[in-house]
Amino acid sequence: MELKKLAIATAVLGSLGGLYGCSEGDDSTITIDAPTTVTNPPPVDNGDTGGSTTSSCPDWSSARVKDADGNDVCQLPAAILEDRTLTSDKVWFMESRVTVGNGNLEMSVDEGFLSNGNAVTSATLSIQPGTEIKGQTGSFANLIITRGSMIMAQGTADAPIIFSSDDAGYDGTGEWGGLIMHGYAPHNECLTADQGAIACNVDSEGESGFGGGYSPEDNSGVLNYVIVTEGGFEFATGNEINGISLIGVGSGTEMEYIQVNSNADDGIEYYGGTVNTRYLVLTNNLDDSVDWDEGFSGNIQYALVTQGPETFGNLIEADTEGTLDFLSRPTIANATFVGGGEKSTAAVFKATSGGFIHHSVFTFNEADSVFTGDTTCVDASRAAAVGTELVYTNVIADCDVAGDVVLLPSLVPDVELDANYAAQVAEAAAVGPLDIDDINATYPVSVADPAFFDVTDYAGAVDPSATSFWYEGWTLPDTL
Repeated sequence: MELKKLAIATAVLGSLGGLYGCSEGDDSTITIDAPTTVTNPPPVDNGDTGGSTTSSCPDWSSARVKDADGNDVCQLPAAILEDRTLTSDKVWFMESRVTVGNGNLEMSVDEGFLSNGNAVTSATLSIQPGTEIKGQTGSFANLIITRGSMIMAQGTADAPIIFSSDDAGYDGTGEWGGLIMHGYAPHNECLTADQGAIACNVDSEGESGFGGGYSPEDNSGVLNYVIVTEGGFEFATGNEINGISLIGVGSGTEMEYIQVNSNADDGIEYYGGTVNTRYLVLTNNLDDSVDWDEGFSGNIQYALVTQGPETFGNLIEADTEGTLDFLSRPTIANATFVGGGEKSTAAVFKATSGGFIHHSVFTFNEADSVFTGDTTCVDASRAAAVGTELVYTNVIADCDVAGDVVLLPSLVPDVELDANYAAQVAEAAAVGPLDIDDINATYPVSVADPAFFDVTDYAGAVDPSATSFWYEGWTLPDTL
């Protein structure tokens, strides 16, 4: 099946290349063109788009009318309890919620067994490169991967997998739900000391059941070259679904080359868990771009995050909540955050959340900023201990709308964070190699995995000396 709108003009890519990486001596103001304005087309009642013949579909799905391009449209069942494969020669339609496995039911003390004594029913949903999965526009359609089950969404740069609504184009927001993944990895509502005595059942995002457990290396599958766009349907007043929600997802899960675009809620949110993410693109999501909570301790490298004028959330919203048995303290390296919209703060750390941010860039794009007052890179007034649990190294902070480099215009004066920034000024201007072993030795609460991180010597998401860029060719057009 021909995938539409997946080519990005070489000239445009070339013009953006210098914006996302800063090497030695690069202290210039960072700018970025405004992304395409997101509009809401009128809702569509069903997936019929003018075709006239019934689709050919496997017997475990329901055949719908072919679409206007003559593609078979197959409706997924509400529950998938056996291994299934979504092939790229068909469009796969979600009328409402689709749940893979039943591990979102209440679990017993023994992971893999429900509270009623029955074994968890697990299934693997495999998705071929180039496959399109469409949620019914104006509905609560969403895909849930439950504990013990897996999604194997293995796209390619030439044929990414796309989740979207079922209307034409990729220009909407809040039109369908999103992707929700549950795992058995730790969540701080489940006390470490209770393992083996008390079951871990965390009430999850979007009324999707239970997640969480005690297995840090749990595997929920693969997301590779996957695009999630137009999601965030408001299923109750003030409650939308994130583009991707990860509840207790473990480090055995592979997440690389992922774009979440124009979601009406957060782009991606980590609820506890240890999952690692690499090559992440978050564009024009309306609420927070990256959100973590409830003891998340995973790693992220190479993240390109931009906001548009409609955005009302933060670039990062960091929280802990839960029991505080362990804090949220993820590690991020080589990220570029470009703020816009209504917010004046790039990153907000609250409820004693921490984090380790290395070799990264924070800035605001004046063209996309509705807020016209003073802006700030970090609000650490409610964060964990600054300098030990919230640490920035080799970070370039350029958060004044007028373009002046301001290392720490904090909303609440914080002497320790000021000192942390000041100590990094020379380092950020001449970025040295990323050394996770040294960082872990210097900051004992850092749990970054040295094996996960590439060694880089630049700040930002993209190597400024590269001849091609990792976001090139597979992301949606006009989103960067």
